[in-house]
Amino acid sequence: MNDTYITLTGWVGTDVSVHDVAGGQQVANFRVASTTRRLRNNEWVDVNTTWYQIKAWRRLAEHVAASIRRGDPVVVHGRLEANVWTTEDGKTNTQLVVTATSVGHDLSQGTAAFTKPARADALASNPTAPSPAVQSADPWSVPVAEPLPASAAGEPTSQAPTPGAAAPASVGEVDAA
Repeated sequence: MNDTYITLTGWVGTDVSVHDVAGGQQVANFRVASTTRRLRNNEWVDVNTTWYQIKAWRRLAEHVAASIRRGDPVVVHGRLEANVWTTEDGKTNTQLVVTATSVGHDLSQGTAAFTKPARADALASNPTAPSPAVQSADPWSVPVAEPLPASAAGEPTSQAPTPGAAAPASVGEVDAA
């Protein structure tokens, strides 16, 4: 396939609307304005603004609806398509549509906090798993019930040094060479 993929930055210009479509899937729609800036005569000037219609499907649609608001700075990556049509009076119109694969806040414009939602199917298959409220937001954290191995906790181990390996220097030991 010869699809065109694009990564754009801009500002959300509309509220996110979510719709259910056939098959129980969700699609989120919103618009993003991206303005080109140029340095002219030692002054930054806004040249033109391009509007993109953004579509996000399935789980991304849910996350976009929960996270993105009008006025937010965003980075969008996805497949670009141009919808072209002619009006009754003969005028040709073009709408740029991006079917998003990734959407996030533009951190060059501010800060954000990430929250990873618990997957319902994972909780259902493991009834002993802690509830989402108890789970840490850190994917690398270890539950309190599972102690870290000594090597991961930074504690000394009882393993013998590898033959031929240099012995570690003592604190305050200076190389005489």
